[in-house]
Amino acid sequence: MRHDEVFLYQKDDCDGWLVTLRGDFAEMLHVDPALAQSKYERYEAPIDLIRDAVKDLRSKGYALAYSLDLAWKPLIEV
Repeated sequence: MRHDEVFLYQKDDCDGWLVTLRGDFAEMLHVDPALAQSKYERYEAPIDLIRDAVKDLRSKGYALAYSLDLAWKPLIEV
């Protein structure tokens, strides 16, 4: 049974990245946090590359959100 981990990195109310870790691979989805909607920019890569991308996001001012609400469920289950 696979256990996914999901994180939201948010810069402001309209700009964020939803990061999903799935085993050895990970996915990043550009999102609008205010609307819980995709901005249709998606990357899938080995987990090490996504971790490097998250480091870049943090250096650009994105911060980890403390919680996710159920509105994100449709985007997480892609």
